[in-house]
Amino acid sequence: MYMEIIMALLALLSVALILGAMADRLGIPKVVGNIISGILLGPTVLNLLNYNIGLSGISEVSLFFIMLLVGIEATTGLLTKHIRSSIILSASSFIVPVSIMILLSVFVFHLNLTQAIVTATAIGVPSISIISVLVMRYGLLDTEDGARIVSSVVLTDVIAFVILASIGISSVPIYIVVISIVVFLLALLSIDKIIRLHASSIRKTLANEYKTKDGEELIFAGIILLGLIGSAVLQVAGITYVLGAFFAGLLIHEAIVGKRVYGVLKRTFSRITNSFFIPLFFSIAGLEVVIPSHYLWLMLALIIVSGSVGGILSYVAGRKLLRRLKPITAVGLLGSRGAVGIIIANIALLQGDINTDLYSIVILGTVILSVVLPTLMGGEDGMMHKQHPRRAKTPQHSPRI
Repeated sequence: MYMEIIMALLALLSVALILGAMADRLGIPKVVGNIISGILLGPTVLNLLNYNIGLSGISEVSLFFIMLLVGIEATTGLLTKHIRSSIILSASSFIVPVSIMILLSVFVFHLNLTQAIVTATAIGVPSISIISVLVMRYGLLDTEDGARIVSSVVLTDVIAFVILASIGISSVPIYIVVISIVVFLLALLSIDKIIRLHASSIRKTLANEYKTKDGEELIFAGIILLGLIGSAVLQVAGITYVLGAFFAGLLIHEAIVGKRVYGVLKRTFSRITNSFFIPLFFSIAGLEVVIPSHYLWLMLALIIVSGSVGGILSYVAGRKLLRRLKPITAVGLLGSRGAVGIIIANIALLQGDINTDLYSIVILGTVILSVVLPTLMGGEDGMMHKQHPRRAKTPQHSPRI
């Protein structure tokens, strides 16, 4: 059994890294190549590997570290500073198009309401994991526009999980889920405020501890424990542990731990996550895909609605809200699909709320949208508006953003 897991990990990681690098060269998110690697190795194509409980556990651990890193890269300001723009971008990229997708699924393709909500939400939800990776990769997280994008996706993903609770996929009543999220966020912001008030003494303590023999290991262990605590709290409340890991990561930032320690933390978590956990998580998700015998027209219709309606509304919202980032770049970013939709589909599949065919069109729809829409971002040099010559702070001959 253990040897089988090792061989499966070897095959998945090797192919995922190769296809991820190829996708990256083509301007496609690496995670798309990772998902395709799982599809190729799984029952759909080569039938070399099958999804099992061992790989399922590894997938959950991988996702925990992915979301913890995303939280560490972000700040608590994302939850409070851009509330208005987050609501508008969330409505344009998710709420409106998914509402149309649900109606289409019920009245045209005759899914029951639960199937329609799960399928539309899973295909239509922008994913914090992929979008944050793209935002970090292009150096946008430190910009106002990048922060608005990430903040809106955090709000969108919270809404998506609340939707899950409301239709019975979670065993906890919807009002308890909503109350739990509000209480958790208020507690998180309160803890963050207290920590910031004592930031100087905390930085000094951590700096001194970092110099000791076992200090670095203790700091890393403490951060992982913090992430596990946050995940456990939301899991007990009937909400996925994913958001708990993200919220816990928000408490770790430079103002508290100091520039040196924060730099070491980011580099270490980033290297292991990008090289191991991200390719493994998405390649394992691809293993569960089969060629759907039904619902292909439904998949096409949902992709068109999600891409066109969501894209047009995101473009309009981007023109009004974003200062430096081009509106078409916002469309590309917010069109990225991934972990959240796959998590939703996985939960629904395990609970019997959707069948394998519906699960497969979610994964395939995720791949298609993540291949097509992010290409609208263009190259790194074309993502932002050029500065006006009179307001530019750099000489005219300097490299342009």
